[in-house]
Amino acid sequence: MPYLASPAPIAARRPPAARKIWDFLAIALVFGFILFLGETSASLIEPLSELRLAPVSLDPTSLPWYAARTILRMLAALALSLLFTFGYATLAAKSRRAELILIPLLDILQSVPILGFISITVVFFMSLAPGKVLGAEFAAVFAIFTSQAWNMAFSFYQSLRTVPRDLDEAARSMRLSPWMKFWRLEVPFAVPGLVWNMMMSMSGGWFFVVASEAIGVGSTTVMLPGIGSYIALAIQQKDLGAICWAIATMAIAILIYDQLLFRPLVAWADRFRPEQQSAADRDRQRGVGTGRRADRVAGGSDAPGAAGRAVSRRLSR
Repeated sequence: MPYLASPAPIAARRPPAARKIWDFLAIALVFGFILFLGETSASLIEPLSELRLAPVSLDPTSLPWYAARTILRMLAALALSLLFTFGYATLAAKSRRAELILIPLLDILQSVPILGFISITVVFFMSLAPGKVLGAEFAAVFAIFTSQAWNMAFSFYQSLRTVPRDLDEAARSMRLSPWMKFWRLEVPFAVPGLVWNMMMSMSGGWFFVVASEAIGVGSTTVMLPGIGSYIALAIQQKDLGAICWAIATMAIAILIYDQLLFRPLVAWADRFRPEQQSAADRDRQRGVGTGRRADRVAGGSDAPGAAGRAVSRRLSR
């Protein structure tokens, strides 16, 4: 099947007024995110006593702030999981000796309960920033990390081990260095599976926000501002209404980052899938039509480069 050039991005076909509205919203979101990061970073160096002076409140108007703090921790854990995946899974896939140790170890780590990691590591992370909120944040992010990293590493490892031989031979004939081969052949081939596992990992992290944000240290409990600590307090006070508010906020938060992050990622990752059906059919079946606006962002880059486009064309046949 001949390679068909992708249609012009939807953003290019929008009326100028619509493009200006989207540009304004994008700028507002970026500016608001920068302000939020600055405010959150300032609170990290505060002493733990500040958490007791300003405890978690069950006031529903505080939930947007708590939701933003929780999502930031989950995104930080997701970034750490990606770094872990690229390092750990690549080493296991490239080295036979390392594979014999790393893959069984990874299997053991994914079978350890999340609460087991928290009980072992919380004292260590709290000691990295004694008496500071930063230590508790480290412990919370690591707890979420342990709920995300393992399946992403397994997915990436499996993709690296199953790169088609003809594509590998094409990379050799193009005399790609190991570094170029990794980024222009192996990573693009693994991207679709990795993106879907990122979505699953992000979803799985919600099951552990209560344990990660209400951290027990000795006889005391550190309550970090977030939806998890909000739910923990609501359960403690048996406030069913507050729990309902928290669930509704979680649903809205999931919808927002799904539309702004994962839908564009899924649309971008589809470029590296074998094209057995039209793009319009895939959009209708998976509901990622709105994610096509990611083309506007990705269209300006040349990644993954000429070899990557050759791999994409090969996969599309």
